Amino acid sequence: MASIIKTHENAVPSGLIDPISSRTIWMRLAWVAVYAIAMGFLEAVCVIYIRKIFPVETNFPIPPMDQLGVEIVREVCTIIMLVAVAWLGGINFRTRLACFFYAFGLWDIFYYVGLAWMIGWPSSLLDWDCLFLIPKPWYGPVLAPVLISVYFILGCCFLHVREIRNNPLRISVISVMLQLTMFTVWYWSFVKDADQITANGFSGVVYSWPLFMLGLFPGIAGLWLTTRKVTNQDRATAQSERSSPGQAAGHPGEGE
Repeated sequence: MASIIKTHENAVPSGLIDPISSRTIWMRLAWVAVYAIAMGFLEAVCVIYIRKIFPVETNFPIPPMDQLGVEIVREVCTIIMLVAVAWLGGINFRTRLACFFYAFGLWDIFYYVGLAWMIGWPSSLLDWDCLFLIPKPWYGPVLAPVLISVYFILGCCFLHVREIRNNPLRISVISVMLQLTMFTVWYWSFVKDADQITANGFSGVVYSWPLFMLGLFPGIAGLWLTTRKVTNQDRATAQSERSSPGQAAGHPGEGE
């Protein structure tokens, strides 16, 4: 009987995982952050050296197309490194996927922090940059990928909080489609002027912030649907836990 009472006292409350496991999850996430931040600074150093080898004019964002092989290899290796650390940092498919976007967001932000610290660029978050080269060049103001990175980081933290509470997100097909729609619209906002920018530079090009915001709406809608589903699950669990003690307390009275 004493062992039963002791076990009950040491039991983890419903809806929470073991505190040791919780600390392990947050420590993994912290080390993923350390890796991604260091990788962002390293990426900045690599780009500075590459630009010394392949000089780029201020108004023209990328070197000649016959020199882009080095840049593309660098980007592919970067993605592979982020996938690898995300796989090691997560505990299941959901958290590994979240860790990838979490690391990607931190890497992207601290890449620009590193460039600003070492060479004073970008001087403004509205400065234009070549963001990515696969499958074709992406162009936009620095602020746009920074905002997307913040979205990734917050989404990852939210997912991990749900995992720690043993109430993981159950993402529906509709939510996935809404997120894919958001990414598609964002991708189009970065590549729609790619040919013009590659040929003539950034002069006269204006980024479509309305298109960026339009892409944000389905993403927020997908998060809202997922969050609402989780909230409904929490309410159902809370009601079940409140009713169980009352039912249990009624049995002794019946015996008396």
